[in-house]
Amino acid sequence: MIRKLLLDKSAALHMQFLRYFFVGGSAAVVDLAVFTALLTYGSVHYVPAAFIAYMCGLAWNHFLCVIWIFESKHQRMQELLIVFAIALGGLLWTWLILYVAIDLLGLNAVLSKMLSQILVLFWNFTMRKFYVFH
Repeated sequence: MIRKLLLDKSAALHMQFLRYFFVGGSAAVVDLAVFTALLTYGSVHYVPAAFIAYMCGLAWNHFLCVIWIFESKHQRMQELLIVFAIALGGLLWTWLILYVAIDLLGLNAVLSKMLSQILVLFWNFTMRKFYVFH
C-alpha cells in the first residue's frame, strides 16, 4: 500500500498533482537557492540569475517527473523539445512577474522570485500534464 502511494506511478490526477507539488517544491528550492546565490555572491542581475536558476530547477523537475510522476508518451527528443517550449513559457512568465514585482512595485528580488514560483507552478503542471505526459 505504501509502495503504491509513494513509489509506483499513478494515473490518478490528484496523486500526480500531489507528487508534482512535492517535485515542484524541491525544484523550487533548487531554483531559489541558485537565484539567491547568484544575486548575493555573484552580483548577477536578476534576469540572467532567473534564467540560470530556472534551468537548474527545470532539469531537476524533469528528471523527477520522468522517474516518479508521469509516463512518457513521446520519443525522448520530441519530449525534450516540448519540455523546452513549456519551460520557455514558464521563464517568460517568471521574467514578467519579476519585472512587475521588482522594477514596478519595488519588492525584494528573492520574495519576488518566490511569488513567481507559486504562480508559474500552475502553468508548468498544466502544460506538462496535457502536452508532455498526457
